[in-house]
Amino acid sequence: MKKSIILLLFVLITAMQVFADDENFYKVIKIVDGDTLYIDFNNNNIPDNNEKVRVNGIDTMETKLNKGLKYQARDYNLTQREVLGIGYMAKKFAQKELLNKDVKAVYSAETQTDAYNRKLMSIYYDCDKDGICKNYEEEVLKAGLAVVYPYSNLADKLYKYENINKMRDFSSKANRLDLVFIDKETHEYHNIDCKNVEKLNCYELVEKPIIKYKI
Repeated sequence: MKKSIILLLFVLITAMQVFADDENFYKVIKIVDGDTLYIDFNNNNIPDNNEKVRVNGIDTMETKLNKGLKYQARDYNLTQREVLGIGYMAKKFAQKELLNKDVKAVYSAETQTDAYNRKLMSIYYDCDKDGICKNYEEEVLKAGLAVVYPYSNLADKLYKYENINKMRDFSSKANRLDLVFIDKETHEYHNIDCKNVEKLNCYELVEKPIIKYKI
């Protein structure tokens, strides 16, 4: 009888652990940039405000015209176009690796949210049958599309994956990209050095589509 009770408890605990693990897997439904995304914790397929996640420990290049872009250009000896181009490639990387996938999101910072109320989490994905998963922070750093955020509690752990030289190598590819900003309200395109872009309410960095003319 005692053995039966112990076995039953073991089965229940194991089942609870499996259930808890399953509960931690949610779909990525929107990529903002290489280090910011929306995970569908509410299971409604809508990017709600409380579902915005800032990946802990990394920093990708900017995709908007802001102060951060200027600092990154200065700190890594890049032009504004190169920063935007590398940021754009980081976003594409995140879309390829994470978008529409079920991922395990784990709080990994000293606080659960940052100053903008984004959840500070580590992302695990593409898990194999043994439960071994890729870690997004490590993968994007190894790809040369992110740098370590030095003030993160994960910084010391992640520095070994950072590849600044590889990131700088992307600058030539970034210069070849025909990038523009699209006004998401009017659908008009603006050059990336256009000062009026900063006045737009909602805009996104995209590759300018090739327009085919009828002959």
